[in-house]
Amino acid sequence: MKREVLKPLRSIGTILIAAALVAATPFVVPNGMDAVRLLAAHDDPVAITDYRLDRLAPSEYEVAILEALADDDPDLAGSVLALADSRGIPIDGALRDRTEVAVFNENSLGNRLSDMFEGALTGRPDSAAGLIGAVATDLTTVGDVRDIIIEGGAYLSGEDYDPFILGISVAGIAITGAVILSAGSATTAKVGTSALKAAGKAGALTAPLRRSFTSLSRQAVNAPALRTAVPLLKRGNVPAASRALSASLNAKPLLRMQDAAANVGTVMTKQGLRAGTDMLKVADTPADLTKFGKLSARVGKRFRAVVFLLGSGAVTLSGLLLTAAGWTTSFAVWLAGAAYFGFRLFRLSWRIALLPFGRLLVRLMA
Repeated sequence: MKREVLKPLRSIGTILIAAALVAATPFVVPNGMDAVRLLAAHDDPVAITDYRLDRLAPSEYEVAILEALADDDPDLAGSVLALADSRGIPIDGALRDRTEVAVFNENSLGNRLSDMFEGALTGRPDSAAGLIGAVATDLTTVGDVRDIIIEGGAYLSGEDYDPFILGISVAGIAITGAVILSAGSATTAKVGTSALKAAGKAGALTAPLRRSFTSLSRQAVNAPALRTAVPLLKRGNVPAASRALSASLNAKPLLRMQDAAANVGTVMTKQGLRAGTDMLKVADTPADLTKFGKLSARVGKRFRAVVFLLGSGAVTLSGLLLTAAGWTTSFAVWLAGAAYFGFRLFRLSWRIALLPFGRLLVRLMA
């Protein structure tokens, strides 16, 4: 009796589960597959960026363009416009025309020379051209020499010093090869160390990134190396000081600093100096700088737009892990349900297909 009562209930339950499975398919399957791909490519900044951009509302692009124009940053506005076009996002025609005019005006020679002059006088990296003037002395190693003498001297005498400035200056001066600004032979790593130092002095680095470099600096720099190098630098013997530092410092953290700086320099030389300063404002670790470098190589001039819209989320799964894990779990449950009902459907189909054959067999045996 109980079995006869429970049988219809089981059938109803099975039907409801099947219906829920079918109804959930348009939501669970695409999101679940995206989540699985995202978790599998957790170290791929391009995959992370694509995943996040797919979830932005189209209106966010126009808002970003308007904010960039309001901040007098046509280069960023143009980058957002290029990103929107590449993803098929429609942009208002009047806003498009306004952006293109602003980009054209910014690229005028007179405007660039004005920015460069202001940057050289004030040291404020307010624009790409202005940053050239702000870091020029570092590219000629003059800034590194000055900062090592000041900060290194304080370190040796037991006074307060800035380990970040000391470490990044040591990394800059220890880079192999002469850096001569007038000949245009500045290596990407040297450009990166100069930009890092300028951003650090201006307070434009994230706190976690500055802490990371400070930690690497404490590991790399030691008193014996500075006791040899500082007197040489005071006498103007930069090559001998560079050799002394390279020979006496802890190479592993020093190389990590130089590699991170090289990524910054590569972005700046290929995508523009403002692109490099943008990523320094959102990167939390030297590893983030490496990922941003890879992302920059793939997205080109759209890089500034990506950084503006996504921040550090362009290269990390921060805030996505729980969501991705949830969709992955839902997808796994859906697959299990689909397999179960698929098996039952197969059994039913097989029985139906074999039914005529079974009846014929019974007749023959009778």
